[in-house]
Amino acid sequence: MTATLGALLRTALALVLVGGFYAVSWTLVLLYAVLSAGVVWVVVVDGTRLTTPAPLYAIAFGLPAVLAVLRGLFSGGRAPVDRRGRAVTRGQAPELWEAVTGLARAVGAPEPTEIRLTLEANASVSEETRLGLGVSARRMEIGVPLLAGLREDELRAVLCHELGHYARRHTRFAATAHRGSAALRAARTGIAEAAGRNVMVALYSGLQARLLGAYAWLFDAVTFGVRRRQEFQADAAAAAVAGREATASALTAVHAVGAAWDDYRTRLLDPMVGRGRTPDDPLRPFALMLADPDYAEALEEWRRRMPEPPRSRLDSHPPLSRRLAVLARRPDAPAGFPPSVPGRGRTAVEAYLRLPEGVWGSLLRPLLPASGPRRLGQPWQDWLDDAAEAQMVQAVEDLRGPLARLGGPPDPTLDAVLDLLEAGRGEELAGALHDADWGTAQWGLPGSPAQALETLTGQGLSAAGRAGWSPRWTAPSALVAYDDEAREAVELARAAAADPGAVPLLRARLVLCGVNTAAALDRTGPLARPPGGPDPSAGPGGAEPGGRAGDVGARVVLGVVATVFVWSMFTGDDGTERPSYPGTPVTRLTPYPPYPSYPTSPSYPSRPAYPPPLPTGLPTLAPLPARTCGPGEISLAGDCLPVGDLVRTPASGIRPPG
Repeated sequence: MTATLGALLRTALALVLVGGFYAVSWTLVLLYAVLSAGVVWVVVVDGTRLTTPAPLYAIAFGLPAVLAVLRGLFSGGRAPVDRRGRAVTRGQAPELWEAVTGLARAVGAPEPTEIRLTLEANASVSEETRLGLGVSARRMEIGVPLLAGLREDELRAVLCHELGHYARRHTRFAATAHRGSAALRAARTGIAEAAGRNVMVALYSGLQARLLGAYAWLFDAVTFGVRRRQEFQADAAAAAVAGREATASALTAVHAVGAAWDDYRTRLLDPMVGRGRTPDDPLRPFALMLADPDYAEALEEWRRRMPEPPRSRLDSHPPLSRRLAVLARRPDAPAGFPPSVPGRGRTAVEAYLRLPEGVWGSLLRPLLPASGPRRLGQPWQDWLDDAAEAQMVQAVEDLRGPLARLGGPPDPTLDAVLDLLEAGRGEELAGALHDADWGTAQWGLPGSPAQALETLTGQGLSAAGRAGWSPRWTAPSALVAYDDEAREAVELARAAAADPGAVPLLRARLVLCGVNTAAALDRTGPLARPPGGPDPSAGPGGAEPGGRAGDVGARVVLGVVATVFVWSMFTGDDGTERPSYPGTPVTRLTPYPPYPSYPTSPSYPSRPAYPPPLPTGLPTLAPLPARTCGPGEISLAGDCLPVGDLVRTPASGIRPPG
């Protein structure tokens, strides 16, 4: 009861956090709007002179962060509708639909309304709702690699696990949590991209980035905890129907099939599709690879070790070891259950073989290059042989680096390797190949000088029409000679790698086979390079997307900010002339009148430039009261004195000077 109550509280908290994201995001947007409106009011309406451009910088360079938050709000608010893969109807895949509907009845889950096939080694379910209420569609996605790599009981367990999410109504919470997580991720990604393009944006968007980062951590920690518990519940639903052992085996098999599928795509499928070539059935070669004894042994060893992939503690799926431990404590399903599932005793591949033909064209078309020649729907046996040749062509191209380090020509040739071996520099060649990790991309292990020589010899014989390549899954493609002379050349190539004395014989035999040992072999065959696109050896030549545009935008923003700031400095009011104390009237200072101009002549020097008088700070004296004087009197210092007392004539005893 306590565990159930805790789970309910955790789920409720997760839903509250979903709504909290929108509250936090809109708060950031509104704060930015208030700041912008305040700065505009102060500068434009109030006319205050800005003393620093920092507010303008905050508005201009904080805008990308706000736009990223808005994109997250509006993109995350919609339910994710991912139309990956190809939908198959009941008429196109009747046995697959019958198996899914039978398992849905056994699990007690509603049937999906749509089944889509994808190229991923995984399976998933989702729901679409109307306004968050009624369910409008239930979609199940099944990766076609699972159909070729799992046993029938393992595939049933995987499907039961996904249907268990329907039965427990996990998909509605998962969709809500996904929307919140996607919105947070979109907002944070947008801020990070804008900050990476401009240092000023990074400076003024740090608060938003840190706030959303902390909220995203809390959101994922709570919601992913709920989703991990849902995975345990779905495992229990699968074990109750498909069996405990089958479910545990399916969990490990899905990881193994996923690793094998990634290997197949990396080495064969993706490089060939990039060259415009697709097989009519890409799972036939994959099933052939899984059935190869050497590859199956290596895959089974990997499955026993089952290296746990690097996981974040916020991963929505629990660790595999913990899931297996929980399954081991659960009761097993009744024997022979469920009886309603058709096709017991068959492999999953047998059900897949009845899929419609147009599935592969729909799945592989998005992977094709935008331009260049195409050969679609090639018979898979011929496609596999061409893939083996393309693998060796790429190995020849990868020899450029090691040979260039040893002073070889820019393009790989047979003479370049033969000259090194004949000069006794085989160890140097081996070191250069090891340092360049040559061969790992093609067959998973570093190559040797013997393999390099055999690869170049095979390409020369292939160009002359004397040999071809056959695929091998755990080693380089096998060179198949078409006649005795070619077979002898292949044997001499293997001997020359260890014995420099066999190099002249190999040269002579290759010439007899029509091979030009001095010709560059990097472009041999029609599969030498992918159609369109740059030469892989040319290095990165294009500019980083958005880098130059970001610089131009930053310059424009700085120019606008500088213009507004200068305009404010010259047209705004100076805040220092305003009263310092409230209620105290302040009179603007009146400048002193200019000094009168005096005439300049040779007898009078020019007036010196006197400094303006300094204010004394003394209080201003009130004027003396005026007094009216009588006739013959003059006012002096507030008194009236007779004029005769002030003016004396010579007769009165005062003699003039001189």
